[in-house]
Amino acid sequence: MTSKADLVGSWELTQWDYTVDGVHRGYVMGEDAQGQILYTPEGRMSAILMQADRPHFGVGAFHQGSAEQREAAALTYVSYGGTFDVDGDRVSHHVAYSLFPDWIGTDLVREVSWDDGQLVLTAVPETTSTGKTVVNRLVWRRAASGGT
Repeated sequence: MTSKADLVGSWELTQWDYTVDGVHRGYVMGEDAQGQILYTPEGRMSAILMQADRPHFGVGAFHQGSAEQREAAALTYVSYGGTFDVDGDRVSHHVAYSLFPDWIGTDLVREVSWDDGQLVLTAVPETTSTGKTVVNRLVWRRAASGGT
Protein backbone atom coordinates (compact mmCIF):
# COMPACT_ATOMS: atom_id res chain seq x y z
CA MET A 1 0.00 0.00 0.00
CA THR A 2 1.26 3.47 -0.95
CA SER A 3 0.75 6.61 1.11
CA LYS A 4 0.75 10.26 0.04
CA ALA A 5 3.99 10.67 1.99
CA ASP A 6 5.66 8.02 -0.20
CA LEU A 7 5.03 10.18 -3.28
CA VAL A 8 5.85 13.62 -1.87
CA GLY A 9 8.84 15.21 -3.58
CA SER A 10 10.34 15.70 -7.02
CA TRP A 11 10.74 12.85 -9.47
CA GLU A 12 12.56 12.68 -12.82
CA LEU A 13 11.32 10.55 -15.71
CA THR A 14 13.60 7.64 -16.61
CA GLN A 15 11.29 5.77 -19.00
CA TRP A 16 7.88 6.08 -20.65
CA ASP A 17 6.84 3.02 -22.59
CA TYR A 18 3.59 1.46 -23.68
CA THR A 19 2.03 -1.86 -24.59
CA VAL A 20 -0.73 -2.73 -27.02
CA ASP A 21 -2.68 -5.85 -26.12
CA GLY A 22 0.10 -6.76 -23.69
CA VAL A 23 2.92 -6.50 -26.24
CA HIS A 24 5.65 -3.87 -25.69
CA ARG A 25 5.43 -1.40 -28.56
CA GLY A 26 8.08 1.17 -27.73
CA TYR A 27 8.51 4.55 -26.14
CA VAL A 28 5.88 7.23 -26.36
CA MET A 29 8.35 10.12 -26.74
CA GLY A 30 11.52 8.19 -27.44
CA GLU A 31 13.84 6.20 -25.21
CA ASP A 32 15.33 9.46 -23.92
CA ALA A 33 12.07 11.24 -23.01
CA GLN A 34 12.41 13.78 -20.23
CA GLY A 35 10.11 14.98 -17.51
CA GLN A 36 9.36 15.65 -13.91
CA ILE A 37 6.47 15.05 -11.59
CA LEU A 38 6.05 16.93 -8.34
CA TYR A 39 3.92 15.93 -5.37
CA THR A 40 3.56 18.36 -2.44
CA PRO A 41 2.65 17.55 1.18
CA GLU A 42 -0.47 19.73 0.70
CA GLY A 43 -1.79 17.34 -1.95
CA ARG A 44 -0.90 19.29 -5.09
CA MET A 45 0.85 17.81 -8.12
CA SER A 46 2.17 18.73 -11.53
CA ALA A 47 3.63 16.70 -14.36
CA ILE A 48 5.73 17.79 -17.34
CA LEU A 49 6.86 15.30 -19.99
CA MET A 50 8.55 15.88 -23.32
CA GLN A 51 10.52 14.40 -26.13
CA ALA A 52 14.23 15.16 -25.81
CA ASP A 53 15.95 17.46 -28.30
CA ARG A 54 12.85 19.28 -29.51
CA PRO A 55 13.72 21.68 -32.34
CA HIS A 56 13.93 25.38 -31.57
CA PHE A 57 11.58 27.74 -33.41
CA GLY A 58 14.19 30.48 -33.84
CA VAL A 59 11.75 33.19 -32.71
CA GLY A 60 11.12 35.06 -29.47
CA ALA A 61 7.72 33.65 -28.47
CA PHE A 62 5.61 30.54 -29.00
CA HIS A 63 2.91 32.37 -30.98
CA GLN A 64 5.53 33.61 -33.45
CA GLY A 65 6.31 30.08 -34.61
CA SER A 66 4.66 28.65 -37.68
CA ALA A 67 1.54 26.51 -37.34
CA GLU A 68 3.68 23.46 -38.14
CA GLN A 69 6.22 24.36 -35.43
CA ARG A 70 3.49 24.88 -32.82
CA GLU A 71 1.82 21.60 -33.78
CA ALA A 72 5.10 19.67 -33.53
CA ALA A 73 5.83 21.27 -30.16
CA ALA A 74 2.41 20.33 -28.80
CA LEU A 75 2.72 16.74 -30.07
CA THR A 76 6.01 16.30 -28.20
CA TYR A 77 4.96 17.81 -24.85
CA VAL A 78 2.49 16.90 -22.11
CA SER A 79 1.77 18.94 -19.01
CA TYR A 80 -0.93 18.99 -16.40
CA GLY A 81 -1.41 19.78 -12.74
CA GLY A 82 -3.91 19.91 -9.93
CA THR A 83 -4.34 17.86 -6.78
CA PHE A 84 -3.88 14.19 -5.96
CA ASP A 85 -5.23 11.46 -3.70
CA VAL A 86 -3.91 8.01 -2.92
CA ASP A 87 -6.18 5.00 -2.37
CA GLY A 88 -4.34 1.74 -1.79
CA ASP A 89 -1.92 1.39 -4.67
CA ARG A 90 -3.65 3.92 -6.92
CA VAL A 91 -2.98 7.62 -7.24
CA SER A 92 -5.61 9.86 -8.78
CA HIS A 93 -4.45 13.08 -10.39
CA HIS A 94 -7.37 15.54 -10.28
CA VAL A 95 -6.56 17.71 -13.29
CA ALA A 96 -7.16 21.46 -12.97
CA TYR A 97 -4.65 22.66 -15.60
CA SER A 98 -3.51 20.97 -18.78
CA LEU A 99 -2.03 21.56 -22.20
CA PHE A 100 -4.80 19.20 -23.39
CA PRO A 101 -8.07 20.97 -22.46
CA ASP A 102 -10.15 17.77 -22.42
CA TRP A 103 -8.26 16.54 -19.34
CA ILE A 104 -9.32 19.56 -17.24
CA GLY A 105 -11.87 18.44 -14.66
CA THR A 106 -11.01 14.75 -15.07
CA ASP A 107 -9.05 12.26 -12.97
CA LEU A 108 -6.00 10.53 -14.40
CA VAL A 109 -5.66 7.31 -12.39
CA ARG A 110 -2.34 5.50 -12.10
CA GLU A 111 -1.41 2.20 -10.47
CA VAL A 112 1.56 2.76 -8.16
CA SER A 113 4.36 0.23 -7.84
CA TRP A 114 8.02 0.33 -6.96
CA ASP A 115 11.02 -1.11 -8.78
CA ASP A 116 14.38 -0.88 -7.02
CA GLY A 117 13.44 2.44 -5.39
CA GLN A 118 11.96 3.90 -8.55
CA LEU A 119 8.33 4.98 -8.72
CA VAL A 120 6.35 3.23 -11.45
CA LEU A 121 3.05 4.80 -12.51
CA THR A 122 0.97 2.64 -14.83
CA ALA A 123 -2.03 4.24 -16.47
CA VAL A 124 -5.40 2.55 -16.39
CA PRO A 125 -5.75 0.60 -19.66
CA GLU A 126 -7.39 2.48 -22.53
CA THR A 127 -9.32 0.88 -25.37
CA THR A 128 -8.75 2.28 -28.85
CA SER A 129 -11.49 2.73 -31.44
CA THR A 130 -10.32 -0.57 -32.99
CA GLY A 131 -10.69 -2.46 -29.69
CA LYS A 132 -6.99 -2.69 -28.81
CA THR A 133 -5.89 -2.20 -25.18
CA VAL A 134 -3.13 0.36 -24.64
CA VAL A 135 -1.25 0.77 -21.35
CA ASN A 136 1.26 3.53 -20.65
CA ARG A 137 3.93 2.98 -17.99
CA LEU A 138 6.10 5.76 -16.60
CA VAL A 139 9.16 5.13 -14.43
CA TRP A 140 10.49 7.90 -12.17
CA ARG A 141 13.57 8.28 -9.95
CA ARG A 142 13.65 10.64 -7.01
CA ALA A 143 15.32 13.87 -8.12
CA ALA A 144 18.63 14.78 -6.58
CA SER A 145 18.79 17.92 -4.47
CA GLY A 146 19.76 21.00 -6.43
CA GLY A 147 18.41 19.84 -9.80
CA THR A 148 19.89 17.78 -12.59
